Amino acid sequence: MKLRHYWFIVCLIIAWIASEGSQEWNKDHSEPSLKECDERSLVLNTCEEQCECNNGKLTSCYRVRKEFTEMTIEERKRYINTYKLASVHPLFKKDYEKMVRFHLNVPDHLLHGTPTIFFPWHRWFLVEFENPLRRIDCRVTVPYWDWSKVAHHWWGESEIQDLWNSGDHGFGGNGNEANGFCVENGPFSKDKWRILDVSGGGCLKRNFTKSSFRDAEHVRKTLSLPLKDFFRFDQIVRNEYHDPTHARIGGTMMHPHSSLNAPEMPLHHSFLDKIWYQWQKKGDDYKYAYFKSVTFKLPGSEYYGWEWMDSNNLPGDVKVLYTD
Repeated sequence: MKLRHYWFIVCLIIAWIASEGSQEWNKDHSEPSLKECDERSLVLNTCEEQCECNNGKLTSCYRVRKEFTEMTIEERKRYINTYKLASVHPLFKKDYEKMVRFHLNVPDHLLHGTPTIFFPWHRWFLVEFENPLRRIDCRVTVPYWDWSKVAHHWWGESEIQDLWNSGDHGFGGNGNEANGFCVENGPFSKDKWRILDVSGGGCLKRNFTKSSFRDAEHVRKTLSLPLKDFFRFDQIVRNEYHDPTHARIGGTMMHPHSSLNAPEMPLHHSFLDKIWYQWQKKGDDYKYAYFKSVTFKLPGSEYYGWEWMDSNNLPGDVKVLYTD
C-alpha cells in the first residue's frame, strides 16, 4: 500500500514538472533575443520564428515550416518527440484527440471531394494542430514532406534522410503484412505508440503501393497554371496529389476515419498547403481566388474560409512561411 502511494506521489510530481516545465520553456523561448538586431534585418527569435527588426524590436514574426527530410537530425527528433508527447500525455492528449474528432466529423465528400473548403479547412487545421505542439515546445512547427523530390523512390527507408528511416529521427517504415500491416520499427512502432480509440485503436499500419507519385516537374507545371484555371489547380491538388498519397501509403492513412492518426498525415497536408501558398504568391488575385464566395463557416471552426487565405495574416495573429 505504501509503495502504491509512493508511486502515485511520483506521478503527480512528474505531471507537475511537465506542466510547469512546458510553461517555463515557452516563456523562456518566446522572448526575442536582441543581442544584434540591424534595422530591417531578418532575425530568428528564440522560438525560431523569422522576425523583422524594427526600432530595436522584433516584429512580424513568422512560423517557419521546413521540409522534413532537409531538417537537422536534432530538429527531426524534436518534432517527433513533441508529436508523441502531444498524442499520449494526459496534459496534452485532449487537444490532440479534439483535432482527430474535427477531421472525423466533417463529411469526407465535402472536405476532400469538392473545392469548397479543401484548402482553407486544412490550413486552419494545420494551425490548430500546430498550436498544442508549440505549447510544449515553441520551436516546433508542422514540417512538410515534399514527396515530389523522391517521386520514383518515395518508399526508401535505408538512407539517413529518408522519411521512413527506422531511427529515432524517422517515421519508421512499411508495415508487416504477416502482422496485419502494423509498423514494427521506428518511433511509431506497435510496441511504442498506438492510435486513438476514437479512430479504431491498435497499431499504426502502412501498406505501401510502390508506384510513383507526381514528380517535381509536374508540381512546377501545376504552379504555372493561370488564375482562370483555379479549379483545375484545385482539382490536380485534390485528385492527383492528395488522394494518391493517402492510398499509396495505405493502412492508417488510407481511411478518412483513421488517417489523421497517421503521423505522416500533417506533413502531407503541410506540403499541399505549401503548394497553395506558392500559387497564391503569384499575386493578390491568386491569393484571394474563389473562397470569398463561400458563405458558410469551416466545419468545426468559428471561421470562414476567406479568413485563411493570407498566410501573412491568419487569425490569432499567426503568420506562416515555408522554406524551399
